[in-house]
This record gives sequence, structure tokens and C-alpha cells, in this order.
Amino acid sequence: MVSLSLPQTQHVRWDMWFGLAFLLLVLLGLARGAWWVVDFTRSADSLPIEELALIGERQYTSDDEVRQALLDLGRWSLFTADVEAVRETLTALPWVDRASVRREWPNRLRVYLLEQVPVARWHEAAWLNERAQPFQAPPREGLESLPQLSGPPESGEKVWEMWQQLSELLALHGFQGQALQLNRRHAWTLRLEGGIELALGRTDTLARTQRFIDLWPQLEQEGKPIERVDLRYDTGLAVRWQEQEE
Repeated sequence: MVSLSLPQTQHVRWDMWFGLAFLLLVLLGLARGAWWVVDFTRSADSLPIEELALIGERQYTSDDEVRQALLDLGRWSLFTADVEAVRETLTALPWVDRASVRREWPNRLRVYLLEQVPVARWHEAAWLNERAQPFQAPPREGLESLPQLSGPPESGEKVWEMWQQLSELLALHGFQGQALQLNRRHAWTLRLEGGIELALGRTDTLARTQRFIDLWPQLEQEGKPIERVDLRYDTGLAVRWQEQEE
């Protein structure tokens, strides 16, 4: 006896098609959600920055300067704020040394500013900070008593170090310096409070200053105002007296 097998009817697997349709709907939902998030974060109207917290002691940089610098960057939200651009903009302010910026939910930037600490005037239009680095900034009140220093490019650290040594020596004997110059030939000129100028040459700067201090009582006995004392000699000095006007 021969048995014949008849072809079986293929049943549609509705569960598979339902699963594929559900997966497609999920993917479409995720894509739409991602597009909405991107569009939301790109919009300056979504959580706009409305508050700026300024931290750090400031003497020379006003709130208006900081506010104007940030306004020039345009409008942005908490998501679109370019923290690095904000930091660079604030660091470019003349009296700002360093700045750090951080986002804070939901609508605030926290900014920490560290100002330059001027220790001396550098040439006519610049300053030296506490690291002996020159920087450009407009004058501010209360800095008139800072010493006037000058020297060739990249000599700020050398000039500041010599100024500190000379100031300490002078203070021990009741003198006070006002200005110090290092010229292109690397010769030092010191001006004292009161206007007396000391030519100190290129070597033995402290020893020559001490020579002036030792001889000052004799010079003072002359009773005439001194304009300049040349100490570039090995064993002596030359004095230029101020001209007296009738």
C-alpha cells in the first residue's frame, strides 16, 4: 500500500509580524524623541541662562565689565553655553588672571574669577604681577605707590628679584626705593624716594648700593641736594649736584 503526503497549509505567523511592527514603532518613537531633545537643547529659549554667580575677591574688575563681556557672546541656554568660550572671554578682561566656569541646573552659570595681583609698574603702560609676569591693564586707584620697574623683554623676573633685594637692603638703613631700571647693556639704575639716582653698573649691585649707604652721612653734610651718584667706580663715586635756581 502506497501512502501519499499532501502539502500542509502555511499558516501566517501573526505574532512575528506583530513583533516587527512593534519594533518599528519603538524605533520611530526613539528617533522622534532624539530629534526633539536635539532641537530642545539647541534652542536658546530652552532653559535660558538667567543667573550668573560671580565668586572670588575683585578689586579692579566690575560687575558691569563681566556682564558686558558675556552679553557680547550672544544668548544661550544651559545646554548651548560654550563654557570654554565664556572662560576665554573672561580671562581676556584686562585685570583677570584666571577664570573657571561651571553650569548649574537649571539656569545658572557659576564663575570663579582670580584677578591679577600687581606688585610694580612695568615701563609706562604695563604692570608686573606677583609671578613677575608683565600684563596690560588700565590704571586703578590705590596703585600709585607701586615701584616703577623697567628692563629688556623677558627680564621681568630678573628685575623684580633685584628690586626685592635692593628694597630689603635700603629698608635696613632707612632708605626707600622708587624705581629700578635695567638697560640694554644690563646696567642697573636705582632711583630713591626723593629723586636721587644711583648708577650701579652691571656687577656688584648690592655692594655698590651699600657703598652709597656708608658714604651718605658725608654727602649729607654738604648741605646740597643731590641729583645723581655714579657708583660704577671700583673704590669711589661721583656726585652730580642739583642746580640751584635763584
